[in-house]
Amino acid sequence: MLSKHMNETSAALGLSASPRVTLSHRISSVGFLARENAAILNASLRPLAEKTISAFQKAMQDIFAGSPCALYLTQNDGSVLSAPDAIDLPIRTFNSGPTNSIRGGDFLWNAASMKADGSSPERQDTLVVVDIGGTTSDSGLLLPNGLPRMSSLMSLVGGVRTNFALPAVESIGLGGGSTVRMSQEELSVGPDSVGFELPQKARLFGGDVLTATDVVAASHLHSPARDNPLKGLGDSTQLKDITPDVVMRAKAEMRRLLEELVDRTKIQKGDIDVLIVGGGAILVDTDDTLSGVRAVRKVKGGEVANAIGAAISRVSGVVDTVVDTSHQSLKQAQETVARLAIDAAVTNGAQPDTVQIAEVTVLPIQYVDAKARIVVRAVGVLDVVKISEQGMSNPMTLPEKTQQSVGQAVVVEPDSKAQTEEIKVQEYKPHIEKGQWIVSPIDLEWIATGCKVLGCGGGGDPYQQYLKIKSVVEKSPGTIKVVSALDLPEGSTIGCTGCMGSPEVSMERMEADECNKAHDALIRVMQLPPVDGFLALEIGGGNGMVNLEVAAAHGVPCVDADYMGRAYPTYWQTTINVYGTARGESLLPATIASGDGSFMTMTASRTDKLVDSALRAATVEMGCRAGKAGPPKPARVVQEQAILNSVSLAWWIGRAIALERNIADRANRIIESVGGSASAKVLAEGKITNVERVLRTGHTYGIVEIDGVLNDGSTATIKVPFKNENAFVEAVSTDGAVSVLASVPDLIVVLDSETGSGLGTPEYKYGLKVAVIAIAASPRWTDTSRGLELGGPASMGFGDVEYVPVGRYTMPRSVIEAYS
Repeated sequence: MLSKHMNETSAALGLSASPRVTLSHRISSVGFLARENAAILNASLRPLAEKTISAFQKAMQDIFAGSPCALYLTQNDGSVLSAPDAIDLPIRTFNSGPTNSIRGGDFLWNAASMKADGSSPERQDTLVVVDIGGTTSDSGLLLPNGLPRMSSLMSLVGGVRTNFALPAVESIGLGGGSTVRMSQEELSVGPDSVGFELPQKARLFGGDVLTATDVVAASHLHSPARDNPLKGLGDSTQLKDITPDVVMRAKAEMRRLLEELVDRTKIQKGDIDVLIVGGGAILVDTDDTLSGVRAVRKVKGGEVANAIGAAISRVSGVVDTVVDTSHQSLKQAQETVARLAIDAAVTNGAQPDTVQIAEVTVLPIQYVDAKARIVVRAVGVLDVVKISEQGMSNPMTLPEKTQQSVGQAVVVEPDSKAQTEEIKVQEYKPHIEKGQWIVSPIDLEWIATGCKVLGCGGGGDPYQQYLKIKSVVEKSPGTIKVVSALDLPEGSTIGCTGCMGSPEVSMERMEADECNKAHDALIRVMQLPPVDGFLALEIGGGNGMVNLEVAAAHGVPCVDADYMGRAYPTYWQTTINVYGTARGESLLPATIASGDGSFMTMTASRTDKLVDSALRAATVEMGCRAGKAGPPKPARVVQEQAILNSVSLAWWIGRAIALERNIADRANRIIESVGGSASAKVLAEGKITNVERVLRTGHTYGIVEIDGVLNDGSTATIKVPFKNENAFVEAVSTDGAVSVLASVPDLIVVLDSETGSGLGTPEYKYGLKVAVIAIAASPRWTDTSRGLELGGPASMGFGDVEYVPVGRYTMPRSVIEAYS
């Protein structure tokens, strides 16, 4: 039936009747939703790839008259794909342009460094390659192995998350056609550009737009002794009114932009060599002094570095897998995966004796012992002899209708019901009806953004939960409601659910209503009456959103409260346990559910800590992910022990990030949203210069270091140790003095300075510009010695750190009260 449907669809589109199947595991790695997005994108591109590559093959057959010749296309990791593979996997050619420029730059660098005996010195350091074109400057890092550094972050394609391998490329709007605007006070270069219209619009060629190319030409007009790369082009007399002062200011601005670009590209402290390639390389002088740069260099042929990089591409094999180290050492597992990567490279066409391991990444898997994710990339030289003997790939014969429609696109009209009306942030108001907050898609988006911030580096990414709940809201508007804890009727009971397990596993497993099933099993086993609402175990991370859907499934509202006010690593770090005892009776009974039929209910324990460790051990046996249901509590307990208005707090934070267009002010806008300077503060701003991680007892311990500026204007090295979540902030001044700026239970958040969004500890990497903020914790954590014992620095493994409040707690504003 599926085959028939595919054939009918293909025939309707005028395409080949043979079914096209994209296997997502060949596209990208861990992360189910992002991988499936990439697979769908790949499948959508396949017909276009088939037409285009077949046309290339036919042209080659005509040109070379049947001589042995094979077509290869470059892919985004600096290696090549055969024509059949490129047809099957066109997504792998994304962003191959910058990769080619980086690889071509390496070849030209080595050629320029060649000694008299024909050898080139081995380059031990990384090299920043900047490809300057007409509109942008693209910068990438060339590793000593001759390959570009790949990005470790999620990539957005058309606004959709994907996770296939892409080179780590930074871009800015600086090119030969960049527009120069000036006044007495300010001068700017780009990011807008005349682009390919440079020969018509630039002043040098008789146009009326002052461009970066005009600035370069004018600089040589004022300094005729210097070599002029634009000699003979245009009419330099058109630029006589451009004064030396304007030239100096414009070139200083271009240098500043390049310095920031290089700084974002580097992955280590210290100065680094920079190679400039591309047609826009004329914007940079090799004698320019750039901050953080050891030397600026150009090479002969740099303008065609892209083509050279494509010509010298190698063949790669990549294996990304999770290994079990319970019966073997990590080194043995790594060697096994490396052999698989080498075999994959040879299968893809590499000469066996040339294959080398280019990159190895080992990532610990949280909450799971004896498991690690290993990614190995092997590269080798293309076996040209073997390919020549095999001859050119046979061109595919496309149906006549398809051949006639090359260059045309199939347009699918969007479903008008699925179109989201553009919402003006400033004017948006939540819908409050009879004391209930009727949650909309924009509310969900802001709550998810706020939950990521309140995760304090942990809690998992709320994105998957956001997508799932958004579909519920769009299909059944008005089904998800939030009520104030203070409005709960006397005698009502409130349930609580959340997810347990490894974030890596959660990325791979689609939910099967585990939390819902866990709660239903708890009610059934303990013979409890139905609950009247649900609240979150923790508002930080993905668990901050789970109960919105669980409540809707039971036809009851979600309560504007949670039991942490943030994210913590363990179940015993909850406010209901703060008001309980060390025996953990407040945490039980509790049920976990695997989602595929396995349940476990725990009714008693010797200690509160044993509750978490026992449930977590069972979760590992169930597949490293489970839904958990905690004991329903009376409304009075929720009102007296939970942290109130935490869903509202997430909403206000998300709104602050969406509202503030000025990136530099987003941190301050968040401060305002959580109570102002008396309750929160920006501790420091700077750039991440080092990250260390180690897996211990199922948790990821580590430390991130930031070179930055404190809120008093002084410079310091800021250190943020973490145990899944950020634990405290320490500043080391230039004279060596050490001071603790904030610690748990206060909320410590590291924000991405570019987007204003919260960063999880797995996302910390060198070069990110960040702001560190601290938010005062609820008195539920700070008013008693037991609260500080369960939520303070010692609870995270840092007993030598003394808690000093960052400010006075402010009760978050209730969205329901604010917009009723």
